[in-house]
Formats: sequence, structure tokens, C-alpha cells
Amino acid sequence: MIIIILILCAICALPVSANLVVGDVTSPVTEPTTKPTTEPTAVPTVPPTAVPTKAPTTEPTAPMPTLTQRTAEPTITIPTMVTEPTRIPTTEITITIEPTLGGGKGWIDTRCNVDGATVYFDGIPQGEISGGILSVAVSPTGSPVRTISVSKYGYTTWSGPLSHMPESGEHVEVFATINPIVTPTTVPPAQSGAIYAQSSPAGAAIYMNGNYYGYSPITLPNLAPGSYTLKATMSGYTPNTQIVNVYAGQTSPYYPTLQQSPQPPRNTGTVYAKSSPSGASVYVDGTYNGITPMTLTLYPGNHNILLKLPGYNDWSTTVYVSSGSSQTINPGLVPAIYGSVSIGSAPAGASVFIDSAYQGITNPSGSLTLNNVLSGNHVIKVTASGYNDWIETVYVKPNANTYVPVVMTRIGPNPTPVPASGAISITSTPSGAEIFIDNIFRGYTPATITDIDPGMHQILLTYTGYTDYSGTATVNSGQTTPLAIGMTPVPTPTPKSASSPALMIGGIATILGIVIGLRRRS
Repeated sequence: MIIIILILCAICALPVSANLVVGDVTSPVTEPTTKPTTEPTAVPTVPPTAVPTKAPTTEPTAPMPTLTQRTAEPTITIPTMVTEPTRIPTTEITITIEPTLGGGKGWIDTRCNVDGATVYFDGIPQGEISGGILSVAVSPTGSPVRTISVSKYGYTTWSGPLSHMPESGEHVEVFATINPIVTPTTVPPAQSGAIYAQSSPAGAAIYMNGNYYGYSPITLPNLAPGSYTLKATMSGYTPNTQIVNVYAGQTSPYYPTLQQSPQPPRNTGTVYAKSSPSGASVYVDGTYNGITPMTLTLYPGNHNILLKLPGYNDWSTTVYVSSGSSQTINPGLVPAIYGSVSIGSAPAGASVFIDSAYQGITNPSGSLTLNNVLSGNHVIKVTASGYNDWIETVYVKPNANTYVPVVMTRIGPNPTPVPASGAISITSTPSGAEIFIDNIFRGYTPATITDIDPGMHQILLTYTGYTDYSGTATVNSGQTTPLAIGMTPVPTPTPKSASSPALMIGGIATILGIVIGLRRRS
């Protein structure tokens, strides 16, 4: 470009009449178009803008005559030729100027899952993601890029630090993930509810507001809040009808228990159940009915009646009930003398002894049940290889199962520590007596009171209508002390009979007679 400019300047400096030749390229001088003329010209003249013909550079240029000079030379007619302007071919030069990066050039490649997202270096936009990437050239020695952000409308903005500036020729990759912003939708509150119907026995036909819906168990959905009339029917059973309230967003239960319908002319009879002592639980054909004394209304036929009372042997009998009959049972319950013991939590294969008599070994789960054990206090011993012997006095309840948890310590330099406290297991007849240990109320019998310090403690039981029990009990560390207390009813005072009026009058008359006789003697 500089050479071309110098050539043009040189052309401009040459005389107008000289021919300019630069190599084989004629300077781009445009000759104006001139019409040919036939008039004689005295002296050939060259227009100022005419392009001179090429002449040898060795010939001298003749002096140009003036207009007033006349010569005898023949007239020469020089036709003026109209020529097209000559164009010098030019070459287009494209110059790309890249920024100068001191110390070389590196690239920060930002990869993103969303095209069109804008990438920012320290808050300055650099371009948009295209094809999952935007590569930006940076100078390793320029101002360092600290934070890169990627954002797009409708998406979350990602931002993170650049791990390090790239070295010359190095590409440092940044991975950004942006997600669509989800506008939370408002869930309208539930406006309906449901009813779940489960009859006993199952299979009853379910009606709601008089309309049949199916057989139980069944769910009745999409019900507006309010009250509904539910009815369950089954052949051979008395129908059940209830009002069920339905609340928005909730499932209301309907659990009808259907009773068998008596078959006409099937009537009933009664059995009046008493026991001595009273308070025994009454079971008829395996179903609990209440406690004695009570009246049982039964359908005609045979029925098994069972009475159970803690501390007494069970009593059972079979009664025949006829239509319209009435009968009474009043058994005297016999105090129980046997119970059962269940050993638990012991090592598998441990040997169990009661009062030094071998009873058996525990099963793989560490338990053993012993039946027909005489009620009262017994010394139970459990031994196992690798463990210290476990010995404790246990009170076996009559006609009941007594569970005994066994905690054994391993033999070794670091045996399992024995708990520092003990416990007292208290039962009473009757049950429900108030328990006071060291004058502090601890509950009602039967109960096991734990976390009691080893040593002797004062025990007090009180029950309305019975004489208070007062005594002491010794608690050993890590052991449970059993107490079985039978309370004595308060004796009923015998009322003194009223004095007879005749007897009183006779006594007064006798006293008056003695007084009169003494006066006469005097």
C-alpha cells in the first residue's frame, strides 16, 4: 500500500507532456473525449489533459512555438482519437486486526445445557451459548476472571468461580446448568370427602341415604361434606343404621357390627351368674360378657360358661338354656395353688433351676416356660457357659403366668456392670390397693416399682374397706423383690340391741321400793 502511494506521488510530479511508464502498467489518467476536427492547425498543440503518445525517451523534446510565430512548414492535421479510459487492476486487501493479548492467548469454554443463555465474566456479558458452548479468548496475564454467570429469561441463574485463568494455548472449561423456573400452582383445598364401610361380618350390603352401593368393605368417594345415613344389611342378621359425618379431605369410617337375628319362634332364657368371691370375669362360649354377679340372656341350647379370677382356679360348666327359663349358678372359687413361670432374655441353652431342682434349658431365643409351679416365693437360678450365675427370688402368681426377665453378665475382665438400683413387685388381694413406699405414693397393685435404692424400705398398702398393711421389704442391687399381700377386711361392728322399755320400768320400780323400805325403817 505504501509503495502504491509513492508511485502515485511520483506520477503527479512528472511534466504533463512526458509519458509515464511504470513497468507495463500505464497510470490511470483519463483522456477527455474530443471530437475530430478538420481545420488546419498552424502548430500542433497538445491539450493540457491530452495523453501524449509514447516516444523514445532518448529524443529531445522540441520547443513549443508561440501563437504569433509563423513558419513555412506544411500544415499537419492531427486527428484526435477518442479512447476509453484505462483502468488499473486493483487487488482488494482484507486486514483482520486481533486484540493483542500479552503473554499469549487462552480460552474460557463455558458449556451450558440451554442455547441462547448469556455468559457474563464478572458481570460483563461476553456472548450467548450456541451449540452448548461459548468460547472466549482471554489473556493469561490480563485482568483475571473471578466469577462466571449464565442466565436466560425463564431459567434459573447459574453462577460460580473460575477455577484458574488459562495458560497460553489452554482451554479452561466451565460447566453450567440452568433449569426452567416452575411457577407453583395453587392447589385448591379438597372440597369432598369419603366414607369407608367395613362390616363385621364382612359382605354386608351397604346403603347410603337409602341407595344401594355395594358390599363391604367398600369406599364411597367424592362426597360433599355433611351427614349421611349408612345402613348395613345381611341375611340372618339385624340391620345396622348409623349417621356418618363427612368432612372435606377426610375419609370417615363406618364399622357396623351385625348381630344375628333370632329365628322365630326362637326365644331366650336367662342365667344369673354369681361367684364366691365375686368379681370373677364371665365368658360365655369364649366371649367375655362381664363380671359376677350378672344376668346372662341366652338363646336356647347348650352354652359353656367360664369364670376367671386372679388367685383362684378357673371354674367352668355347661348349662342348657330353654326358652323362657331362668336359672342361677353360684360356684365357690377355689384358691389357686399353681401358676406358670416364663424365663426370658437369657442366653440360648442356659440351664434353669427352681429351688435347686433342674427344670430344663432355654430355647434359641433364650426363653423357657414352666407350668404347674406352686404359687409363692421360689429361688430361680440360671446358669450358662461364659456367664456369671443369675439367682433371684421370684413370687409365682397363682393361676397366672409370671414373666421373669433374666439379665446375665459375662465372665471376664470387663463384665457387664450390674445396675445399682433394684425393684419391688407388689401384688395384693384384692388388687387395686394404693402403694406407698417410704410414705411416697407409687401407684396401684399389681405393679413393679423400679429404680429403688438397695436397702430396707417401708411398704404401706391401703384399700377402702380393708385394714391397712404396713411392713418392710429389702431391695438388693439389680434384683426385684416380690411381695404378695393379702389384705384383711375391716370387721363390721355388731350393733348393741336396744333396752326393753319393760325392763327399764322394772328397774326403776325396784329402786323406788328399796328407797321406800329404808325410809320406813328409819
